[in-house]
Amino acid sequence: MNSYAKLHGPSGKAGQIVAELERRLFMGHYNFGDTLSINLLANEFGSSRQPISAALNHLRSVGYVRIVPQVGCEIVSLTASEIDDFFYTLSKIEGAMAGFAAARNEGAEAEVLTSIANDVNDIPFESATSREDLSIGVDAYHEQIRSMARSPSLKDRVHNLWRLSIFYLWQGAQNLEKKDVDAANRERRAIAKAIANGDVEGAESLMEKHVRGKPRRVRIV
Repeated sequence: MNSYAKLHGPSGKAGQIVAELERRLFMGHYNFGDTLSINLLANEFGSSRQPISAALNHLRSVGYVRIVPQVGCEIVSLTASEIDDFFYTLSKIEGAMAGFAAARNEGAEAEVLTSIANDVNDIPFESATSREDLSIGVDAYHEQIRSMARSPSLKDRVHNLWRLSIFYLWQGAQNLEKKDVDAANRERRAIAKAIANGDVEGAESLMEKHVRGKPRRVRIV
């Protein structure tokens, strides 16, 4: 496991900058409300201001940053209530995707999902690297479910919401404990089993509960 599902965005230098800034967002390098300087980023990446501006505009369109007059570019900052609302909504969407996956998966897809869940379960929770591997594995798990749902247009729309959720959760990643990881792993394996068994209602319900509980596991609400 060494990468997240790709964010659709600009190509070339701006695309490279987007990829690196998003990696930093995912890994907790930036906090809610932090300011990003175009000039400092241009110096760091050895580029002109134009690719930096293009990259930041793309991140703004996804929802990571906002442009503040006379201040510049600022990482978004959400209240606990806004985060709770976001994950409630996401839980409904991801629950629907899990239900679709239970009804529509074909061939060995469920076995692949179970394998991913088992791989995530086996990741040690003991270092910054293992935490990044865990996040990447969880991303792959949900991406597999969305592929099994066979709803391409919906999958693309859910994609950006999911990536925002990763960023929000990393704001509290330092609060995540081994017992929380173990509980989440049990839930993922249960969801995979429901999908493999074609249990639509069970998959939907288990996924809703799983996603709804994510911000509470890292104590950001």
